[in-house]
Amino acid sequence: DPSGKSVERPLLSDEQIAANITGIAENIRRVLREGGDAEDDKVKFVDNYDWMKEFSFLDFLREVGKHARVSTMLAKDSVKSRLNSEEGMSFTEFSYQLLQGYDFLHLYRAEGVNFQAGGSDQWGNITAGTELGRKIDGASLYGITFPLLTRSDGKKFGKSEGGAVWLDPAKLSPYEFYQYLFKIPDDDVAMFLRRITLLPLP
Repeated sequence: DPSGKSVERPLLSDEQIAANITGIAENIRRVLREGGDAEDDKVKFVDNYDWMKEFSFLDFLREVGKHARVSTMLAKDSVKSRLNSEEGMSFTEFSYQLLQGYDFLHLYRAEGVNFQAGGSDQWGNITAGTELGRKIDGASLYGITFPLLTRSDGKKFGKSEGGAVWLDPAKLSPYEFYQYLFKIPDDDVAMFLRRITLLPLP
């Protein structure tokens, strides 16, 4: 996914991908459990490789690609910013919006999912899905995005030069997480209090 990136992400091995899937699922389970919003048996995790692995490139072009308009894909902010950069954009990255868009359509067909939420950098990928749903199945699919956590210098929250801030205590101790927040610039404090706490503010 090229969204919010100035350079292409490195390709991961199958083992790394499997480990990431396990770690992400466990983090989501922990957040939902501690929030009291869901029990394990009410949360379903799916892997898009399960439905994409038998989908040949030619079949994908025939069934999905024919419904996509290159002009619309080029107009996405994540694409425009990369095309104008020195790094440029690979075909793999360019086609990502169609893959995520098809995931939305598949989940609608298989699970009845008609709503997708994500960070504001995912808007182009989400709308790719709503468009595919409308064109292929005549479905009404919906999406909503939330502003990304960014610092006063415009960088994404957690994307500091020293590395990302992890929610997993195995990767970042609670003490180090606290210290990261404790040391943020004064200009960022009010914004973080409003966005990541439930504290009453004047």
